Amino acid sequence: MECILIRRDDPLKFNPLEDAAMDDIAPSVWNGPHVGKRLCEAMRTLRMLPMRAVAGYCGAWPAYAYEWEDLLAQQEQGELEKTQRMQNRARLFPSYSDVTRMEIAIYWPAHFLAQAEHLMRAVNLVALAHSMERDSEWVAGERGGYADKWRQRHDKGCEIIASGLRADMLPVF
Repeated sequence: MECILIRRDDPLKFNPLEDAAMDDIAPSVWNGPHVGKRLCEAMRTLRMLPMRAVAGYCGAWPAYAYEWEDLLAQQEQGELEKTQRMQNRARLFPSYSDVTRMEIAIYWPAHFLAQAEHLMRAVNLVALAHSMERDSEWVAGERGGYADKWRQRHDKGCEIIASGLRADMLPVF
């Protein structure tokens, strides 16, 4: 008996703009998955905000001034391109609307889950993990326990938040 293998070298055809448009459509009423998505976006926005180690302190000088000999030594070691990439990087800051939505959403777990601290912790940690493109396995590795339990508590907490948002008649965004 012969087995024929078919190899596909070309990528699957899809339109990434259609996928992005479908992800951006908000449901008519709040539901758990949409609450989880907004909390993840809020955590991502919070991580993008500029924060200094010491409030109000910001040095005007670069961390290190490179001399000609330093640059030659870096080029010999192959580190010059890495240094130039670090010096030329641009940091994107969130927009005003992103920060406004973040301020609204970041309050939800504390407001709606104040009586269930274990759910509040799970909602916040899993949302943080998703904002860093990780999952509940990462949370379980960091905080202990089982990934399924973290995910279950997160989903239950998001459903409770969604029912509270529906009761408060907060518009879906």
